[in-house]
Amino acid sequence: MRVLGRLALPVWLCVLGAIVMYVFFVVVASIPPAQVAAVTVVVAILSLLFLIRSIRVASELAARGGNPYLRRALNHARERRGF
Repeated sequence: MRVLGRLALPVWLCVLGAIVMYVFFVVVASIPPAQVAAVTVVVAILSLLFLIRSIRVASELAARGGNPYLRRALNHARERRGF
């Protein structure tokens, strides 16, 4: 189970990278989204999943109880940055 937990962050970063690359190529290369409909649908689904995940993580961090593992990870990241 720890392996899946460690792979979650790189997977979500790849999802975010794919979304950014899609938007970049649609804007810069002037590719109409209708021309690449299948890719547009996949990116829309990935964007929706990323949005749901972001809302869930934000609500867990806002809750006083929350996930203790997530709170420790956030505190560890803050300590490394000097906050």
